[in-house]
Amino acid sequence: MRPEAIQIIKDEHFAVAAVLYSLRYLVRQMRDGEIPPDFVLLRAILDYIVSYPDRWHHPKEDKFLFAAIKRRTGEADAIIADLLKEHEDGHPLIENLKNLLIRFQNGDREARTLFFEAAERYVEKEWQHMRKEEDQVMPVAEKVLSKEDWADINQAFQENDNPLFGIKPKEEAELLYQRILELAPAPIGYKT
Repeated sequence: MRPEAIQIIKDEHFAVAAVLYSLRYLVRQMRDGEIPPDFVLLRAILDYIVSYPDRWHHPKEDKFLFAAIKRRTGEADAIIADLLKEHEDGHPLIENLKNLLIRFQNGDREARTLFFEAAERYVEKEWQHMRKEEDQVMPVAEKVLSKEDWADINQAFQENDNPLFGIKPKEEAELLYQRILELAPAPIGYKT
């Protein structure tokens, strides 16, 4: 039976991918002049990325999933090192996007172009990152980790909703996610 944490991680990746798709879609529409810049929606998307993947999802992968794999095998050391570096590099990339967005909103034409380019690069980088985790790391994890390892990892990923931790990150992320869906325009040609 597949460990629960694998499904949780994949579900979280799916939610992040949907937000990234929205960012890419909006950037392309705005860049091409098909829709005006929607700074509220762009800010909500960047807030989601900071509040959930960077603050809750990646630290759980680092501390529990990746650490457990490294204890059991060296087979994935190189890819885990790459993923850890990508987790570390993610926050500065988002901060750069936020700063460019502020400059863009304040009328800086250069920042407009830089924001669109940086957003496209960020989206592609994150999609590649999630593919590496799912295609290269998870198979190793399923092969080498014990039931006890999985019990700890499952518990860690479930604890995001533990009220003892104060705020409920999944609830906070879900509210941001729903706000993004409400603010986002329907894709062209889409009928509701």
